[in-house]
Amino acid sequence: MSKIFKPLQINRLSIKNRFVRSATVDNLGENQVVTDAQLNFYRELARGEVGLIISSGLFPSLDGWAAPGQLGIHTDEMIPSLKKITDTVHANDGKIVAQLMHAGWFGNPGLCGLQTVGPSETVNPANNLKVRGLSSDEVEEKVDEFVKAGVRAVEAGFDGVQIHAAHGWLVSAFLSPVTNRRNDNWGGSASNRARFVIKITEGMRKAVGPDYPILIKMGIKEYHPEGKSTEEGINSAILFINAGMDAIEVSEGVEETPFNHIRPDRMDPYYVDECKKAREAISKPLILVGGMRNLSDIEKVVDEGIADAISMCRPFIMDQHIVKKFRQGSSKRSLCTSCNKCIPTMLERNLHCTFNSGLINF
Repeated sequence: MSKIFKPLQINRLSIKNRFVRSATVDNLGENQVVTDAQLNFYRELARGEVGLIISSGLFPSLDGWAAPGQLGIHTDEMIPSLKKITDTVHANDGKIVAQLMHAGWFGNPGLCGLQTVGPSETVNPANNLKVRGLSSDEVEEKVDEFVKAGVRAVEAGFDGVQIHAAHGWLVSAFLSPVTNRRNDNWGGSASNRARFVIKITEGMRKAVGPDYPILIKMGIKEYHPEGKSTEEGINSAILFINAGMDAIEVSEGVEETPFNHIRPDRMDPYYVDECKKAREAISKPLILVGGMRNLSDIEKVVDEGIADAISMCRPFIMDQHIVKKFRQGSSKRSLCTSCNKCIPTMLERNLHCTFNSGLINF
Protein backbone atom coordinates (compact mmCIF):
# COMPACT_ATOMS: atom_id res chain seq x y z
CA MET A 1 0.00 0.00 0.00
CA SER A 2 1.25 3.48 -0.84
CA LYS A 3 2.65 5.68 1.91
CA ILE A 4 0.54 8.57 0.62
CA PHE A 5 -2.28 7.79 3.04
CA LYS A 6 -0.05 7.10 6.03
CA PRO A 7 0.62 9.68 8.80
CA LEU A 8 3.57 12.08 8.77
CA GLN A 9 5.19 13.72 11.77
CA ILE A 10 6.50 17.32 11.57
CA ASN A 11 7.95 18.11 14.98
CA ARG A 12 4.98 17.68 17.37
CA LEU A 13 2.43 17.86 14.54
CA SER A 14 1.01 14.59 13.23
CA ILE A 15 -0.88 14.77 9.93
CA LYS A 16 -3.07 11.90 8.78
CA ASN A 17 -1.79 11.63 5.22
CA ARG A 18 0.86 13.11 2.90
CA PHE A 19 -1.37 15.64 1.13
CA VAL A 20 -0.72 19.34 1.80
CA ARG A 21 -2.72 22.29 0.57
CA SER A 22 -0.15 24.74 -0.79
CA ALA A 23 -0.94 28.37 -0.05
CA THR A 24 -2.12 31.08 -2.38
CA VAL A 25 -3.57 34.54 -1.81
CA ASP A 26 -7.29 33.83 -1.95
CA ASN A 27 -8.22 37.54 -1.80
CA LEU A 28 -11.54 36.68 -0.13
CA GLY A 29 -11.16 38.73 3.06
CA GLU A 30 -12.99 41.97 3.72
CA ASN A 31 -11.26 44.85 5.48
CA GLN A 32 -8.78 42.36 6.97
CA VAL A 33 -11.62 40.32 8.44
CA VAL A 34 -12.27 36.65 7.69
CA THR A 35 -15.37 36.10 5.55
CA ASP A 36 -17.85 33.25 5.29
CA ALA A 37 -16.41 32.40 1.87
CA GLN A 38 -12.99 31.81 3.43
CA LEU A 39 -14.42 29.77 6.29
CA ASN A 40 -16.38 27.65 3.81
CA PHE A 41 -13.23 27.02 1.77
CA TYR A 42 -11.18 25.92 4.77
CA ARG A 43 -14.08 23.84 6.10
CA GLU A 44 -14.35 21.91 2.84
CA LEU A 45 -10.58 21.36 2.66
CA ALA A 46 -10.73 19.79 6.12
CA ARG A 47 -13.81 17.73 5.26
CA GLY A 48 -12.05 16.68 2.09
CA GLU A 49 -9.35 15.01 4.20
CA VAL A 50 -6.40 17.25 3.32
CA GLY A 51 -3.66 16.16 5.71
CA LEU A 52 -2.25 19.65 6.25
CA ILE A 53 -3.74 22.94 5.13
CA ILE A 54 -1.38 25.87 4.69
CA SER A 55 -3.29 29.11 5.04
CA SER A 56 -3.39 31.80 2.40
CA GLY A 57 -0.46 34.18 2.82
CA LEU A 58 -0.79 36.42 5.90
CA PHE A 59 1.25 39.61 5.91
CA PRO A 60 3.40 40.20 9.03
CA SER A 61 3.61 43.98 8.53
CA LEU A 62 1.45 46.52 6.73
CA ASP A 63 3.99 47.21 3.98
CA GLY A 64 3.80 43.52 3.07
CA TRP A 65 0.14 43.77 2.09
CA ALA A 66 -0.33 42.69 -1.54
CA ALA A 67 -4.06 42.36 -2.26
CA PRO A 68 -7.23 44.02 -0.89
CA GLY A 69 -8.77 40.75 0.28
CA GLN A 70 -5.58 39.45 1.88
CA LEU A 71 -5.54 38.93 5.64
CA GLY A 72 -2.85 40.18 7.96
CA ILE A 73 -1.24 38.80 11.09
CA HIS A 74 0.51 42.08 11.83
CA THR A 75 -1.41 43.13 14.95
CA ASP A 76 -2.97 41.40 17.93
CA GLU A 77 -6.36 42.63 16.73
CA MET A 78 -6.17 40.06 13.90
CA ILE A 79 -6.08 37.09 16.29
CA PRO A 80 -9.86 36.69 16.96
CA SER A 81 -10.66 36.78 13.25
CA LEU A 82 -7.91 34.28 12.37
CA LYS A 83 -9.06 32.01 15.19
CA LYS A 84 -12.32 31.53 13.30
CA ILE A 85 -10.29 29.79 10.60
CA THR A 86 -8.40 27.49 12.95
CA ASP A 87 -11.56 26.66 14.93
CA THR A 88 -13.36 25.78 11.68
CA VAL A 89 -10.53 23.52 10.49
CA HIS A 90 -10.12 21.80 13.86
CA ALA A 91 -13.87 21.23 14.19
CA ASN A 92 -13.66 19.23 10.97
CA ASP A 93 -10.66 17.10 11.99
CA GLY A 94 -8.12 19.15 10.04
CA LYS A 95 -4.71 20.66 10.74
CA ILE A 96 -3.65 24.12 9.56
CA VAL A 97 -0.41 26.08 9.42
CA ALA A 98 -0.24 29.88 9.07
CA GLN A 99 1.81 31.07 6.10
CA LEU A 100 3.69 34.29 6.84
CA MET A 101 4.14 36.16 3.57
CA HIS A 102 5.55 39.64 3.09
CA ALA A 103 4.89 40.92 -0.42
CA GLY A 104 8.24 42.65 -0.87
CA TRP A 105 8.42 43.99 -4.43
CA PHE A 106 4.88 42.76 -5.06
CA GLY A 107 3.63 45.21 -2.41
CA ASN A 108 0.71 47.50 -3.04
CA PRO A 109 1.48 51.14 -2.08
CA GLY A 110 -1.98 52.25 -3.16
CA LEU A 111 -3.49 49.79 -0.72
CA CYS A 112 -1.26 50.07 2.33
CA GLY A 113 -0.06 53.66 1.82
CA LEU A 114 3.57 52.59 2.25
CA GLN A 115 6.48 52.33 -0.16
CA THR A 116 7.43 48.96 -1.58
CA VAL A 117 10.54 47.60 0.12
CA GLY A 118 13.17 44.94 -0.51
CA PRO A 119 16.74 43.98 0.36
CA SER A 120 18.13 46.37 -2.31
CA GLU A 121 16.89 49.29 -4.34
CA THR A 122 15.52 48.04 -7.65
CA VAL A 123 12.53 48.08 -9.99
CA ASN A 124 10.23 45.09 -10.19
CA PRO A 125 10.15 44.12 -13.89
CA ALA A 126 6.73 42.50 -13.44
CA ASN A 127 4.95 45.75 -12.45
CA ASN A 128 7.57 48.54 -12.79
CA LEU A 129 7.26 49.40 -9.10
CA LYS A 130 10.25 51.14 -7.56
CA VAL A 131 11.57 49.23 -4.57
CA ARG A 132 13.32 50.98 -1.67
CA GLY A 133 16.20 49.09 -0.10
CA LEU A 134 15.84 48.49 3.62
CA SER A 135 18.42 49.85 6.04
CA SER A 136 20.20 47.39 8.32
CA ASP A 137 18.09 48.55 11.27
CA GLU A 138 14.92 48.09 9.20
CA VAL A 139 15.96 44.54 8.35
CA GLU A 140 16.23 43.83 12.07
CA GLU A 141 12.73 45.26 12.46
CA LYS A 142 11.44 42.95 9.74
CA VAL A 143 12.95 39.97 11.56
CA ASP A 144 11.11 41.04 14.70
CA GLU A 145 7.85 41.47 12.78
CA PHE A 146 8.04 37.89 11.50
CA VAL A 147 8.81 36.57 14.98
CA LYS A 148 5.86 38.43 16.50
CA ALA A 149 3.63 37.15 13.69
CA GLY A 150 4.69 33.61 14.61
CA VAL A 151 3.66 34.22 18.23
CA ARG A 152 0.27 35.50 17.04
CA ALA A 153 -0.14 32.34 14.97
CA VAL A 154 0.24 30.29 18.15
CA GLU A 155 -2.33 32.45 19.93
CA ALA A 156 -4.74 32.14 16.99
CA GLY A 157 -4.62 28.36 17.25
CA PHE A 158 -2.57 27.49 14.17
CA ASP A 159 -0.79 24.13 14.31
CA GLY A 160 2.43 25.66 12.98
CA VAL A 161 3.80 28.42 10.77
CA GLN A 162 5.32 28.50 7.32
CA ILE A 163 7.69 31.23 6.16
CA HIS A 164 7.11 32.06 2.48
CA ALA A 165 10.59 32.28 0.97
CA ALA A 166 9.78 31.57 -2.68
CA HIS A 167 8.66 33.27 -5.90
CA GLY A 168 10.35 36.62 -5.31
CA TRP A 169 8.40 37.79 -2.27
CA LEU A 170 10.43 39.60 0.40
CA VAL A 171 12.11 36.63 2.09
CA SER A 172 12.85 35.05 -1.28
CA ALA A 173 14.35 38.34 -2.45
CA PHE A 174 16.84 38.27 0.44
CA LEU A 175 17.99 34.80 -0.63
CA SER A 176 18.57 35.72 -4.28
CA PRO A 177 21.64 37.34 -5.85
CA VAL A 178 19.24 38.82 -8.41
CA THR A 179 17.46 41.00 -5.86
CA ASN A 180 19.89 41.10 -2.93
CA ARG A 181 22.92 43.17 -3.89
CA ARG A 182 23.80 44.27 -0.36
CA ASN A 183 27.37 44.27 0.93
CA ASP A 184 26.61 44.20 4.65
CA ASN A 185 25.73 41.31 6.98
CA TRP A 186 22.48 40.73 5.07
CA GLY A 187 24.00 40.23 1.61
CA GLY A 188 27.07 39.61 -0.48
CA SER A 189 27.90 35.98 0.26
CA ALA A 190 25.40 33.13 0.10
CA SER A 191 25.59 32.72 3.88
CA ASN A 192 24.86 36.41 4.41
CA ARG A 193 21.86 36.23 2.07
CA ALA A 194 20.58 33.35 4.20
CA ARG A 195 20.98 35.35 7.42
CA PHE A 196 17.51 36.95 7.20
CA VAL A 197 15.79 33.54 7.33
CA ILE A 198 18.21 32.22 9.93
CA LYS A 199 17.50 35.13 12.29
CA ILE A 200 13.74 34.79 11.78
CA THR A 201 13.92 31.06 12.49
CA GLU A 202 16.13 31.44 15.57
CA GLY A 203 13.95 34.23 16.95
CA MET A 204 10.75 32.36 16.29
CA ARG A 205 12.07 29.13 17.74
CA LYS A 206 13.02 30.94 20.94
CA ALA A 207 9.59 32.59 21.11
CA VAL A 208 7.36 29.58 20.35
CA GLY A 209 9.36 26.80 22.00
CA PRO A 210 11.20 23.72 20.75
CA ASP A 211 8.27 21.60 19.59
CA TYR A 212 6.10 24.09 17.66
CA PRO A 213 6.37 23.33 13.91
CA ILE A 214 8.18 25.90 11.77
CA LEU A 215 8.14 25.25 8.04
CA ILE A 216 9.49 27.12 5.04
CA LYS A 217 8.44 27.30 1.41
CA MET A 218 11.57 28.08 -0.56
CA GLY A 219 13.05 28.12 -4.00
CA ILE A 220 15.76 25.49 -3.91
CA LYS A 221 16.63 26.65 -7.43
CA GLU A 222 15.99 29.94 -9.21
CA TYR A 223 14.74 29.87 -12.78
CA HIS A 224 16.64 33.04 -13.64
CA PRO A 225 20.00 33.27 -15.45
CA GLU A 226 21.50 35.28 -12.56
CA GLY A 227 19.75 33.33 -9.83
CA LYS A 228 21.08 31.00 -7.18
CA SER A 229 21.96 27.41 -8.00
CA THR A 230 20.39 24.25 -6.64
CA GLU A 231 23.53 23.66 -4.60
CA GLU A 232 23.28 27.08 -2.94
CA GLY A 233 19.61 26.50 -2.24
CA ILE A 234 20.32 23.18 -0.55
CA ASN A 235 23.17 24.66 1.50
CA SER A 236 20.85 27.46 2.66
CA ALA A 237 18.16 24.94 3.55
CA ILE A 238 20.65 23.08 5.75
CA LEU A 239 21.48 26.34 7.55
CA PHE A 240 17.74 26.90 8.15
CA ILE A 241 17.34 23.39 9.56
CA ASN A 242 20.29 23.96 11.87
CA ALA A 243 18.57 27.16 13.05
CA GLY A 244 15.39 25.26 13.96
CA MET A 245 13.38 24.68 10.76
CA ASP A 246 11.25 21.52 10.74
CA ALA A 247 10.18 20.99 7.11
CA ILE A 248 10.76 22.42 3.64
CA GLU A 249 8.26 22.84 0.83
CA VAL A 250 10.31 22.75 -2.38
CA SER A 251 9.38 25.36 -4.99
CA GLU A 252 11.36 28.00 -6.93
CA GLY A 253 12.82 31.36 -6.06
CA VAL A 254 13.09 34.61 -8.03
CA GLU A 255 11.79 34.01 -11.54
CA GLU A 256 12.85 35.42 -14.89
CA THR A 257 9.27 34.90 -16.11
CA PRO A 258 6.79 36.15 -13.49
CA PHE A 259 4.69 33.39 -11.92
CA ASN A 260 6.70 30.64 -13.60
CA HIS A 261 5.87 28.52 -10.56
CA ILE A 262 2.24 28.14 -11.71
CA ARG A 263 3.08 26.65 -15.09
CA PRO A 264 0.12 26.36 -17.46
CA ASP A 265 -0.64 22.98 -18.95
CA ARG A 266 1.94 21.10 -16.85
CA MET A 267 0.35 17.91 -15.63
CA ASP A 268 3.46 16.30 -14.12
CA PRO A 269 5.71 17.11 -11.13
CA TYR A 270 8.28 19.69 -12.23
CA TYR A 271 10.63 20.25 -9.29
CA VAL A 272 11.60 16.59 -8.96
CA ASP A 273 15.29 16.99 -9.86
CA GLU A 274 16.06 19.62 -7.23
CA CYS A 275 13.98 17.74 -4.66
CA LYS A 276 15.98 14.56 -5.32
CA LYS A 277 19.21 16.47 -4.73
CA ALA A 278 17.80 18.04 -1.57
CA ARG A 279 16.78 14.59 -0.33
CA GLU A 280 20.42 13.45 -0.49
CA ALA A 281 21.41 16.14 2.01
CA ILE A 282 18.28 16.70 4.11
CA SER A 283 16.55 14.23 6.44
CA LYS A 284 13.86 16.60 7.69
CA PRO A 285 10.48 16.33 5.91
CA LEU A 286 10.38 17.60 2.33
CA ILE A 287 7.12 18.62 0.66
CA LEU A 288 7.11 18.76 -3.15
CA VAL A 289 4.78 21.16 -4.98
CA GLY A 290 4.13 21.73 -8.68
CA GLY A 291 2.28 19.67 -11.30
CA MET A 292 0.70 17.16 -8.92
CA ARG A 293 -2.35 15.96 -10.86
CA ASN A 294 -2.24 12.17 -11.25
CA LEU A 295 -2.41 9.90 -8.21
CA SER A 296 0.20 7.60 -9.77
CA ASP A 297 2.70 10.48 -9.95
CA ILE A 298 1.89 11.53 -6.41
CA GLU A 299 2.37 8.02 -5.05
CA LYS A 300 5.68 7.68 -6.91
CA VAL A 301 7.07 10.87 -5.36
CA VAL A 302 6.30 9.67 -1.84
CA ASP A 303 6.87 5.91 -2.22
CA GLU A 304 10.27 6.41 -3.87
CA GLY A 305 11.31 8.77 -1.08
CA ILE A 306 11.77 11.80 -3.32
CA ALA A 307 9.65 13.78 -0.84
CA ASP A 308 7.77 12.94 2.34
CA ALA A 309 4.60 14.70 1.21
CA ILE A 310 3.22 16.54 -1.81
CA SER A 311 1.35 19.83 -2.00
CA MET A 312 -1.23 21.15 -4.43
CA CYS A 313 -2.93 24.49 -4.89
CA ARG A 314 -4.93 24.77 -8.11
CA PRO A 315 -6.48 21.27 -7.79
CA PHE A 316 -7.89 22.33 -4.41
CA ILE A 317 -9.39 25.46 -5.94
CA MET A 318 -11.23 23.15 -8.31
CA ASP A 319 -12.23 20.49 -5.81
CA GLN A 320 -11.57 20.62 -2.09
CA HIS A 321 -12.55 16.93 -1.74
CA ILE A 322 -10.05 15.44 -4.21
CA VAL A 323 -7.99 13.75 -1.44
CA LYS A 324 -11.08 11.98 -0.11
CA LYS A 325 -11.90 10.84 -3.65
CA PHE A 326 -8.35 9.54 -4.07
CA ARG A 327 -8.66 7.56 -0.83
CA GLN A 328 -12.06 6.17 -1.73
CA GLY A 329 -10.85 5.13 -5.18
CA SER A 330 -13.46 7.18 -7.02
CA SER A 331 -10.80 9.28 -8.74
CA LYS A 332 -7.25 8.67 -9.96
CA ARG A 333 -6.42 12.23 -11.05
CA SER A 334 -7.40 15.82 -10.50
CA LEU A 335 -9.54 17.32 -13.24
CA CYS A 336 -7.47 20.52 -12.99
CA THR A 337 -5.87 21.25 -16.38
CA SER A 338 -3.50 23.92 -15.03
CA CYS A 339 -5.15 26.48 -17.30
CA ASN A 340 -4.62 29.27 -14.70
CA LYS A 341 -8.04 30.78 -15.39
CA CYS A 342 -8.59 30.79 -11.63
CA ILE A 343 -5.96 33.53 -11.28
CA PRO A 344 -8.18 36.31 -12.77
CA THR A 345 -11.00 35.19 -10.46
CA MET A 346 -8.65 35.67 -7.51
CA LEU A 347 -7.78 39.17 -8.68
CA GLU A 348 -11.51 39.88 -8.99
CA ARG A 349 -11.94 38.71 -5.37
CA ASN A 350 -14.12 35.79 -6.41
CA LEU A 351 -11.66 32.89 -6.38
CA HIS A 352 -13.08 29.80 -8.05
CA CYS A 353 -12.41 27.27 -10.77
CA THR A 354 -14.02 28.42 -14.01
CA PHE A 355 -14.83 24.77 -14.83
CA ASN A 356 -16.08 23.89 -11.35
CA SER A 357 -19.71 23.06 -12.06
CA GLY A 358 -21.27 20.50 -9.79
CA LEU A 359 -18.24 20.23 -7.53
CA ILE A 360 -17.60 21.97 -4.22
CA ASN A 361 -18.38 25.68 -4.16
CA PHE A 362 -17.31 28.17 -1.51
